Amino acid sequence: MKQIPNPPELVLLKALWSHGALPVRKLHEICTDDLSWSFSSTRKTLERMGDKGFVIISKQDGPARVSAKLSKTTTLAGMAREFFGRVLEVDGPLPASIFTGSTLLSDEELDELEGLLGGYR
Repeated sequence: MKQIPNPPELVLLKALWSHGALPVRKLHEICTDDLSWSFSSTRKTLERMGDKGFVIISKQDGPARVSAKLSKTTTLAGMAREFFGRVLEVDGPLPASIFTGSTLLSDEELDELEGLLGGYR
């Protein structure tokens, strides 16, 4: 992964992973409590995320819709590798058990994450 999503970008991605493609306004409403910023800030952040290749913004018929381009499991594996490598200086397989108990991941996604981390549960 070339870039890791920053905290506000991760809030938007998590909403997209949970709900699927959404109109920009609806995505903003879902994330309002976590982001506490204006609709124009959400739009601008999504434009930057589009430039980074994190999301796809479709402006065909009706209001613009946003979908996640990044895979949830690939993104989380990249973030875990970044943290464990940069902060803890761990170089090698990581245990997927660090994600056990997460309400963000299904059992299938945990299995996929295990493979991406090269670790074990």
